[in-house]
Amino acid sequence: MPIKIDYLGHSGFFVENENSMLMFDYYYGDLSFLEEKLEEKPLFVFSSHAHGDHFNPEIFTIVNKHKKTSYHLSFDIKGKPTVPNNLNIQYLDVDRTYEIEDLGIVKTLQSTDEGVAFLIKTSDETLFYAGDLHWWDWPGEDPDWLTEQETVFKREIGKIKNESIDIAFAVLDSRLEDNYAKGMTHILSELHPRYVLPMHFWDDRSVVERFKERSEKKGLDTIILDTTKETHWEL
Repeated sequence: MPIKIDYLGHSGFFVENENSMLMFDYYYGDLSFLEEKLEEKPLFVFSSHAHGDHFNPEIFTIVNKHKKTSYHLSFDIKGKPTVPNNLNIQYLDVDRTYEIEDLGIVKTLQSTDEGVAFLIKTSDETLFYAGDLHWWDWPGEDPDWLTEQETVFKREIGKIKNESIDIAFAVLDSRLEDNYAKGMTHILSELHPRYVLPMHFWDDRSVVERFKERSEKKGLDTIILDTTKETHWEL
């Protein structure tokens, strides 16, 4: 079967392939669609960090409907009072490689904000989920801090430069003003994923169209899937 992707809003995605299902950074929205997916495939729920727009404790109710659910959470979520202590939860540290049964290999990168980013290699495809790993070039910030942001971002992306990435999920955030595209452009020019799904654009949905026009002028070969106009893809 093709890989199926549903956009859950902000930075949240649901991915289904032939053997498994994955959920990334659920923040808000109706989870009732999961009731249609009560099947034997295991569900792997990922949260890249503890910020409220990436981690919603409602994810822990999913196991009540789908018993084959496991949770793979960034290290900074450990110990939060909203995390149950009786579930199948694995905490992922920075710069580690994990072999997850029935899924594949998961590599973690250090985020430039909080937590981690994920590179996930299944038997069929390779996914890069950036979380808040981004070139946060905020106008007016301290120059030394901005230099550190750029250094860490480029270093972490460089760690997976030789991977053949099928689908990337990466930040476009217009709050960075003229710098909004620097992180996404670097990811596409260094990693060359087949597809990218922009995320984390808050209420400014125009930022995706602006980036699409910009990338076409630069001749980037990645297909940009417009998360402001569609919510489901089969690739």
